[in-house]
Amino acid sequence: MDASWWGWDGGLTLLAPTVAIVVALLSRRVVASLAAGVAVGAVVAAQGRLLPPGADCFAAAAAGEAPPDAGALCGAFGYAGQAVLSTDNLTISVFTLLVAAMVGVMVDGGAMRTLVAAMEARARGPRATMLASWLSGLVVFFDDYANCVVVGHAMAPVCDRQGVSRAKLAYIVDSTAAPVASLALVGTWVGFEVGLLEDALVQAGQPAGGGFGLFLSGLANRYYSLYALALVGLVAWTGRDLGPMLTAERRARAAAVATEPDPAPPRGAVVAAAVPVLLLVGVTLGAMVRSGIAALEVPVAEAPLYAVLADADAYGSMLWGGVAGLAAAVLLALRAPGLGPQRVVGASLRGMRTVAAALVVLYTAWTLGNAIGDTGARDFLLGQLGPTLPSWVLPSAVFVLSSLVAFATGTSFGTMSILVPLAVPLAVGMEGGSALLTAATASAVLSGSCLGDHASPISDTTVLSAVGSGCDLVEHVQTQVPYALLAGAVALLLGYLPAGLGVPPWLLLPPGLVALYATLRWVGEEA
Repeated sequence: MDASWWGWDGGLTLLAPTVAIVVALLSRRVVASLAAGVAVGAVVAAQGRLLPPGADCFAAAAAGEAPPDAGALCGAFGYAGQAVLSTDNLTISVFTLLVAAMVGVMVDGGAMRTLVAAMEARARGPRATMLASWLSGLVVFFDDYANCVVVGHAMAPVCDRQGVSRAKLAYIVDSTAAPVASLALVGTWVGFEVGLLEDALVQAGQPAGGGFGLFLSGLANRYYSLYALALVGLVAWTGRDLGPMLTAERRARAAAVATEPDPAPPRGAVVAAAVPVLLLVGVTLGAMVRSGIAALEVPVAEAPLYAVLADADAYGSMLWGGVAGLAAAVLLALRAPGLGPQRVVGASLRGMRTVAAALVVLYTAWTLGNAIGDTGARDFLLGQLGPTLPSWVLPSAVFVLSSLVAFATGTSFGTMSILVPLAVPLAVGMEGGSALLTAATASAVLSGSCLGDHASPISDTTVLSAVGSGCDLVEHVQTQVPYALLAGAVALLLGYLPAGLGVPPWLLLPPGLVALYATLRWVGEEA
C-alpha cells in the first residue's frame, strides 16, 4: 500500500465517515454515530492536537470561527458553531417545523382524513383500491411520517373490504412515503437534502447558493425513487404480484367481504382541506419564481423556468410557503366544531415534535460535513481515485454504497449525512467531471439512501408503514423486498450506469419504465 495512505493528510482523512458508519452499524443510533464522526474528524483536521492553546479559542468556537488547527476540541466546537449560526440552516429548520406543525393541525382537525377519504370513495374492487391508496400516498407528499400513519390507517378497512392484503397496503404506503417526500419541492425532506448539497458544494470550492440548483438538476436522476413510485402504480394497474406478496394477495381475496364503500366527502370539504397544501406549494413556488426572476435580471419571457428556479431564494421562499400553509391550516381547524385554540396549539406542537429528532440529526450532520471538509478527504480521494477510477463508474458505485449503508443502519438521513460530503466534492473535482456527473452522483446518494431505508427492517418508515397498515413487520419486509430490489436493479442498470456515461435522464427513464412493466408481465401473476 502506498505510503500516502498513512498520515493526517492520507487515509486518516477517511476515518471520520468510516467511524460514523461503523458506530451506526453497531449502535443503531444516528446522532451518536454522527457525533463520533465529528470527534474523529476534529482530531484528524487538527492533526492530533487535542487541546486548544488558550481560552480565547473557545470564544471563537462559540462564534463558529475557530480554526481547526487550534486543537481538536476547539475545532469540534467551531464546526458545531458554524452549523448552528448559519442563517440558511436556521431557515431550513424553521421551515421544517412549520410544515410539521401544519401536518399536525391537519391531522387533528380531520383535513388529512378528508383528503384521503376523497380517494377512498373511488375504490371499486382490488385494483381501484390499490390505485386509490397509491394516489392517497402521492397526495400526502410533504411528509413521510404523516404518509405512513394517515394513509395506512385510513385505507386499511377499505382494503379489507376489497380483498387487498395488509401487506400490499404496507408496501404501497412505504413506497409512497420516503420516495415521494424525497422528491417534493416543498416538505420536510427538501430542507435537509438541499442543506447537505449546499455545504458539500461549498466544501468543493463552488459558490454559495448552488444547493437548490443541484437539487433541481438532479431530480430526473433520482432513478430509484421515481421507479419505486412508478412500480406501485404498475402493480396496482396490472394486478400482478411477485414472490410472497402473491400469496398474501390470494389469501386476502379469499377472505374479502364485499360491502358498500363509504360516501365521498362533499366537494367543498375536500377543497377546504386541500387549501393548506395548495398554499404551501403555491406560495413557495410563487416566491421562488419572483426571486429567481429578480436575480436573473432579464425579461420574464426570456427566462426559462429551470433557470429561474435555480437562481431563486429557495430558503426564503420555503419559509413564506410554510407560514402560509400553517396559517391556513390553523384558520380552517378553528372553524371545525370542537376545535379551540388550545387544541390547535397542542396539535401544532405535536407535529413539531415529530421532526425534533430529525432536526437534531440534521444539525449533527451539518457539523460532520464541516469536519469532513476540513480533514482533506476530498483531495485525498481525488488523488487516489482520480487517476484510476473512471468518472462514469462514480454514480453507480455511490448508489450501491449508499444503498448498503442505509440498509444496514436503517436511516436515509444518516446515510446522506455521511456520504454527501464525500461524494459531491469528489464528483466536482474528478477529471472529466461535468454538471451532469455531479447531478447524477448527488442523486445517487439520495436515491440509494432511499432504497436502503426502504428495504431495511430497522428503518423507521418501514416500521411505521407496518404499524399504520396493521401488518406484521416481518411479513411487510418479506413481501416488499422483491419490489425494492427490482426497482433498485433497474435504477442501477438502466439509470446510473448509463448516466455516468453522459446519457441524459429523458432517454433513460422510458426504458426503465418499460423494464418494470415487462418484468411484471413476464414474472408476475394475478392474485
